[in-house]
Amino acid sequence: MLDTNKEIDMYGQDIDDIIKLSPFESTYLLHIRSQIERELHTLTNEEKIKLYSYDLKLIKNAKELANHIKEIYDFKLSKEPLQEWWWHLDRVASGEITFTLTSIFKDE
Repeated sequence: MLDTNKEIDMYGQDIDDIIKLSPFESTYLLHIRSQIERELHTLTNEEKIKLYSYDLKLIKNAKELANHIKEIYDFKLSKEPLQEWWWHLDRVASGEITFTLTSIFKDE
């Protein structure tokens, strides 16, 4: 069973260490984020807040990471859906993909 909280922590640590990672490790970061997305419905509000705070860091550093990963990955060939925006960091960096803040809390 996937330990989603551990995956979120790994994702966050990798974002914080983005400069130290190889392009291959950085691409793995995107795979981790996709795994977490598949489990999003199981996350607590606290886990979602932590995840989205890391997402904001990724968005803030999108240009830097896109340039780093493009050595081994062509974002233009990405077949991933736009909902998985991390596979389209080139478009995030250019402003083609924009974001709005929405409530992440379930009605309780």
